[in-house]
Amino acid sequence: MLYRAQQNEPEAVPPIEIPPFTFASPAKDDAYDFSVTLHRTAISAGKRVRVVFNDEIPEADMVVQRACQEIRPITRQFEITKAGDAELAVNQQLASISSALTGVYRWMVRAEVNVPDEVRQLNRDAYRKQHDIKSDAAASLLHIESTDKVRLKWQEFLSAVEGSARVVHAIRLAADQTQLPQIIKELVEEREQGAQELLSTVDRIMQSYQAVDMLHFVVSNETVLRRTLELLGLPVPPLEDEAVLVGEV
Repeated sequence: MLYRAQQNEPEAVPPIEIPPFTFASPAKDDAYDFSVTLHRTAISAGKRVRVVFNDEIPEADMVVQRACQEIRPITRQFEITKAGDAELAVNQQLASISSALTGVYRWMVRAEVNVPDEVRQLNRDAYRKQHDIKSDAAASLLHIESTDKVRLKWQEFLSAVEGSARVVHAIRLAADQTQLPQIIKELVEEREQGAQELLSTVDRIMQSYQAVDMLHFVVSNETVLRRTLELLGLPVPPLEDEAVLVGEV
């Protein structure tokens, strides 16, 4: 890319973006290296310059060397998992020395700090494990809450059906659903037996009412007949216990 500044032109020239430069910078304890990428922008410092290509700009190598000197001691202070903190500290330092990088150009330097692929994979594995633990814990908590709700429903049910003949069958069915056919059979038999007992009870009651009504009919008619005969002045044969008939009228 041709740098378009021409000699003797007083106008300001546009900034020049230099291709990124990547290097390794050690992390704390020197077990791993951060991957650091420098992004450099050269801005005319108000001096006349000749036409150059962006990869031939003077001072570019000097800026890289100075940036590396500043960055390496900083990254050594951070563990390899703290790339974000290291990047923040590095860029603060680069901003503080920007004035010292001014020569023919003023330089803006920004750094990206990343972990190596090996550490990135370790972070992914650790995150996945943490996610699985959190998911299992949430599932266990949901199971506990659901079980507690079921317990409360059972308590309400048992309180409502306390003393009912159906509660035994309900508990058996909840414990083992394969007993459903046998439980249905027993319920049908119990219903048939209950219906038979009810019919027998009704029959006994009807027989009792019929017997009472027949006795009342006989006693009432006998009493009326005897009094009619007495009013006509006809002789009425005495009963062994006439008071009973009279009292039943």
